[in-house]
Amino acid sequence: MVAVTDVPAAMVSNQFFDEFTSKVRVKPIPWEGYSRAGLITSDELHQLKDFQKQHSQLVDCSESDALSLATHVPLLVSLIEKLSSVDALQYLLVVLDELAERDLGCVHALASDMDTVSRVLFRCMDKKDDYLGLKACKILTGIAVTSNVEVAFDRMFAYLEKSMRSELTSVVDVALQVVQSALRVPRARSILYGEAPGCLTQMVDVLKRTVGGRTGAGKGVVAVSQTQYEVVFCLWLLTFERHVAVTIDRKYDVVSTMVEIARSAVKEKVVRIIVATWTNMAQHSANVPGLLVARVPACLETLRVGRNFNDEDLKHTLTELTDTLAEHTGIMTSWDEYVNQLKSGKLEWSGWHRSEQFWKIHVAKMDENDHRIVRLLARVLMAPESSDTSVAVACHDLSQYVKYNPEGKKFVAKVGAKQRVMQLMTEGATAEVKYEALMCVQQIMLNAWRN
Repeated sequence: MVAVTDVPAAMVSNQFFDEFTSKVRVKPIPWEGYSRAGLITSDELHQLKDFQKQHSQLVDCSESDALSLATHVPLLVSLIEKLSSVDALQYLLVVLDELAERDLGCVHALASDMDTVSRVLFRCMDKKDDYLGLKACKILTGIAVTSNVEVAFDRMFAYLEKSMRSELTSVVDVALQVVQSALRVPRARSILYGEAPGCLTQMVDVLKRTVGGRTGAGKGVVAVSQTQYEVVFCLWLLTFERHVAVTIDRKYDVVSTMVEIARSAVKEKVVRIIVATWTNMAQHSANVPGLLVARVPACLETLRVGRNFNDEDLKHTLTELTDTLAEHTGIMTSWDEYVNQLKSGKLEWSGWHRSEQFWKIHVAKMDENDHRIVRLLARVLMAPESSDTSVAVACHDLSQYVKYNPEGKKFVAKVGAKQRVMQLMTEGATAEVKYEALMCVQQIMLNAWRN
């Protein structure tokens, strides 16, 4: 599998984006006019002409000659700060990005005046020009990855969240690639997950839309498989952070989506990055219930037996992860499966929930470990991320607990579940939730010993 350090610093590959960049390079800019209008000084115009002459020879320059262009970085940054023309700003960011990609000295020059550089780049993001904003994000990301400087990732992710809402698939594609590069930085992972949840929510939404085979419409059509790869790659990078790995599925329900994608994915690289993400998650025992409930073992078996992959590492990882999860599935009882479903926070209707025999046999277990199961059911009721089905099932299961446990209603009230269920009778999002909440309240009100 690919190591985190192998993620490109800020490499963006998009046909529409590249074609637009080529047009920006040759588009005439009235620099003399800006000088006559007093927007730039005559000295700045002279320096710019000198830079353009050297830059035009950049391809043929030796490394030592290329390094000398770093002295022009302050000029370019100053011009970006002074000018407001989108055409001029696009040109300046293109040449600045080229210098940063080619010359580490230019990156260091940018990093040495990070306050000014950040200010002018975020100003470009405010221009309401997709190309300009994304190019600014790319440059900012390159600086953050290459130099040990503080970057306002929260502001950048807020901009990229808006970009991912675009109807142009190329804009979404470039935004995802920039996030992918930024997540090489551990601090960026923590900020995306903890301080910019809107951006991550939008990324997951983009991923879930691809399950239906669509990523949007507009210029620069991007293959569905490429979008899937980019989003899951970001999820994989996030799962290197333990606090993210153990909670991301509960918050964003990504495992079940990856299962759907893996089953139908044509591109081997998509399967590879999905399996790598599950492998990271499986290292934490708290994730195992969710992986089991989402039927990951069955998916792995289908991939392992039904597909002939060329990647030997992928074959090995499939077998290894299958064996790891098999240790948890081999001796599971119906109660174990129920507990795993409950731990995942994703309850679904099944034979267990409707079986009187199941509750009669297992109701005593719900009080073990300081009423752990009852507390988990209460958590499902309270959690804002719980689905309507999960809430309805939790109401039903609590009613069964009260029905078969004479003292059950006291503890249901103690953990706050009774109050929540009573709220859901009138405020439930669906008719099913309201009905199950009503049945639960009725059961609570009955004398348990008569049942």
